[in-house]
Amino acid sequence: MPKFATVRELKNQTTALIREAEKGKPVVVTRRGRPVATLKPFEQKDLKGEEKYPTTAFDALTRTLLAKHAELAKETPEQAQREFDKITRKIRRSLPFKSWREMDRFIKGDRYGLGR
Repeated sequence: MPKFATVRELKNQTTALIREAEKGKPVVVTRRGRPVATLKPFEQKDLKGEEKYPTTAFDALTRTLLAKHAELAKETPEQAQREFDKITRKIRRSLPFKSWREMDRFIKGDRYGLGR
């Protein structure tokens, strides 16, 4: 059975609560009665960086892409940059706009930049 502690108790009794977690008893930290964090004993797998939930949209997108296209994981950063630059040049040639500002004005309906 886990022990429950408020944020205030965590602040005032940090060392004691960490000792509880070291002994194998998880400590659930609550704020206004709702659980917000868990102190648990350290496990070697915690160092691997395997997170159940990605921390950023970039991490989530990276995992999704690598799941679908495993060959991308084998590319070095330099190879990925060259491929990105190559695709960017192709796209740039096909767009009728000279700059992103011109494209932005067109999308907003201000084709000639009069609405500044």
